[in-house]
Amino acid sequence: MDFREMATDGGYLVRGYGPGEIRVNEDRFVEPLVLFKETFWQGWLPTRPGELEAGHLQPLADSGMEVVLLGTGDHMDFPDPVVTAPLIDAGVGCETMDTPAACRTYNLLMGEDRVVAAVLFPTQERG
Repeated sequence: MDFREMATDGGYLVRGYGPGEIRVNEDRFVEPLVLFKETFWQGWLPTRPGELEAGHLQPLADSGMEVVLLGTGDHMDFPDPVVTAPLIDAGVGCETMDTPAACRTYNLLMGEDRVVAAVLFPTQERG
């Protein structure tokens, strides 16, 4: 799916997604990533959302985010509460949804100038 044109104001926005990929601005990512307005992190998340551990989310708890969106691929897959505990303990909102919904929500919140991060696992199924 491709998204309509949005002003980025120099920030990172999801431009589209499809099986096995997420397109951010002009870049294509095939592995999980954490997306912020001004940067992204890649290369340290597990390949599947079910393998997330609290240690993966601790840096986000320490980063001053208002909310973290957790895009768990094709289907909403709630992590064990122990995994999201660092976010909750730090007062950071944590919303779990499938990756397509997380991409759309991230762009919407970015458009509202919210301090948001999205943990995005690529989908695998064809829609």
